[in-house]
Amino acid sequence: MKFPSLFRTANNKRFNFEPRYYDPVREDIANRTARIEAEMSQDQTNNYRSNISNAFARKPRQSNKTGLIQFSIVVLLVTSIVGWIYYGDVVLYVLMGLMGLYILYRLKVRFNFR
Repeated sequence: MKFPSLFRTANNKRFNFEPRYYDPVREDIANRTARIEAEMSQDQTNNYRSNISNAFARKPRQSNKTGLIQFSIVVLLVTSIVGWIYYGDVVLYVLMGLMGLYILYRLKVRFNFR
């Protein structure tokens, strides 16, 4: 279970290794056919442009969920400090109770307790 944090941490990079066998004849045939098709099409400049645009399209998007969680944590901390100054320790006890309920809710969702 990951608790929300003020700091963003880097995600683990995933490594997808697919073992393959080297066949020099098949590679040579593939290289020749690719070269012949490129000579026949004579559209090499458009090919580079489409490869670049496809590379940018495949880039994963960042979610705004972490920004919202960080903002809510900052708001919670500021309101707890201001509440502690005005109302005293009662605010801290209420926040500890709410945090306990939140943790129980997350455990219930994670382990499917009924």
